[in-house]
Amino acid sequence: MVSIVAPKQQGRTETAALCEYPSMAEWWNPSRRVERWWQTIMLAWLLVVVGPSTIDTVTTEPTAWNWTWLAIWLFATVGFAYGTAQAWRTRNNPQPVWLEGIPAPSESSAPVIPADDVRSALASADGRIPAIKALREQHPGLGLKDAMDLIDAQRGEQGPHRR
Repeated sequence: MVSIVAPKQQGRTETAALCEYPSMAEWWNPSRRVERWWQTIMLAWLLVVVGPSTIDTVTTEPTAWNWTWLAIWLFATVGFAYGTAQAWRTRNNPQPVWLEGIPAPSESSAPVIPADDVRSALASADGRIPAIKALREQHPGLGLKDAMDLIDAQRGEQGPHRR
């Protein structure tokens, strides 16, 4: 993922990033630590409180509803166990901070391209493909997909597409 750094405007630097919106869990959880402990507590609750009563109910009254409830409990327990194991396994690998608390994409060495370079590449070329080529010539480490995303984002801000 590549981010565009806009020039200083009105006494501040604005950063516009090409990224998808974070998931709901990333949006409201204040930290990975809270999320990790929440998953651990939910897993313990599923195993200690809900599990024995569900298994006891199925063994004493083997109705279709009780077997369905057991299957739901089993899937929830396996899902929480997997999520909890992943959260605890990655606890010592700090996530880089990107745009005010949103975790960065997996590519931590993504280049930062100034918005002026994208605008100049778009202005110097008479089409989309030449603009992508010009931007990649200015920044040799930039991938084709990243250059295309930057050019498309800039073209979207400028209004109707030129072909």
